[in-house]
Amino acid sequence: MPPLSRRRFFAVSAAAAALGAAPAALAQPDPLLHAAIRSHLGYSVGFRRKFGTGLYAMPGTAAPVAKVLSTHQAIVRRLATLSADTPTLALLHWLDEQSRLHAWLIGAEGVVARGTAGSYTELGFVLSALRVDVRTATRAPVKRGVPRIPPRQSDAALSPEAALVRTRDLLLPGDIGRALADRRGRLLILPARDTGAAPYAALPLGEAMFVDRWASVIVPDIETLADPMRVFSSEQLRPGNALLVGNPDLSADTDYEWRAIPAAEEEVAAFARMFAVPPHRVLTGRAATRDRVLAAIDNYGEASIVYLATHGVANSVNPMDGSFLALSGGHLFGRDLRGKRFEAWAAWHPLVILSACQTALGKTFDGGTYGVARGWISAGAGQVIASLWNVDDNATRALMVEFAGHAFVSRKLPEEALRLAQLAARASFPADPAAWASFSVFGAPATA
Repeated sequence: MPPLSRRRFFAVSAAAAALGAAPAALAQPDPLLHAAIRSHLGYSVGFRRKFGTGLYAMPGTAAPVAKVLSTHQAIVRRLATLSADTPTLALLHWLDEQSRLHAWLIGAEGVVARGTAGSYTELGFVLSALRVDVRTATRAPVKRGVPRIPPRQSDAALSPEAALVRTRDLLLPGDIGRALADRRGRLLILPARDTGAAPYAALPLGEAMFVDRWASVIVPDIETLADPMRVFSSEQLRPGNALLVGNPDLSADTDYEWRAIPAAEEEVAAFARMFAVPPHRVLTGRAATRDRVLAAIDNYGEASIVYLATHGVANSVNPMDGSFLALSGGHLFGRDLRGKRFEAWAAWHPLVILSACQTALGKTFDGGTYGVARGWISAGAGQVIASLWNVDDNATRALMVEFAGHAFVSRKLPEEALRLAQLAARASFPADPAAWASFSVFGAPATA
């Protein structure tokens, strides 16, 4: 969307006056930021249509000026409210028509910092540098009858350290990185294209890393930033009533050959022991079928945690029909969530833990990524913990056990619990960010 014209600029100013007093930082409208907000309002409509019909379509008309300004003001007010408990900022990404990535860091006082990274070409370079392709080669399923290709030598143009610096400069441009290095708290990230699938935890900030100072939540749409009702109440989390699924028996799959993941079964078993989850709420091996999992979510509608430790596959072309979680006797596809409405989730929005590969990935749109994680949020989950790439089994098991202790014993907010778990995992895998920075929280910000 092009910058606002002079006439449009004064229309924005007049609308701002009509809406009443605004924070000092909003007194001089930023036409480029308002163009970004207008675009994101359209993106959220497109994503809702995608979940409802399978087709992504932007609205025919742009949001009016008053809607743009009221959304901007609502975001600032919302951040002030959230910061009363946990210092909270928002990072808004937007690509203009020339594919320049713009970013704004917004707080309770308004815009804290802004920057432009220039031409944006997505984040494949950092995945190559972190050798994510090695894990893909060893963990990904293969078509039956097709030999597994051994991992190749890295041809990454950058070292992991250089790639993470470049990622920081792209996603936290200008003064934004410096502002984050001087503060700590929680960052709500509204992505553009694939910026929501970046390993933020591993990005360098001054002499430290992002994970040393910030917990983060990738929000699905701009309404989640602006609407005070879009919160995830972590007080509702009761680990003893969780539904646990781990290491399904995939030996009968006629299309793919899968490797068993006993670490996933150990992961859910450890959770069950830690929180005395009844055996009938734990589905593993041949019992972990698609039909039984869906029925269990319906039958145990009060379950505040749905925990799926299995294989995951993302599809960047058709995320609804091609992305799935591997289960025994038939997989759980994105389209299954579109057609299946869990009645209890209308009032009870659980934490969904997708301890599987690629669950944060999918098809990339201007307003973010549509895949497995967003499908669960659209189906009613309050928050989803999802992976950015093919993950290491043992590192994931250790990370998730650590997360459970912080989230459900110490009662930290899930985003803070994941940050603390990543710090512990980093101590075990200091030279391998791909092992400890592989998960992010998606959804609404949590409250105690």
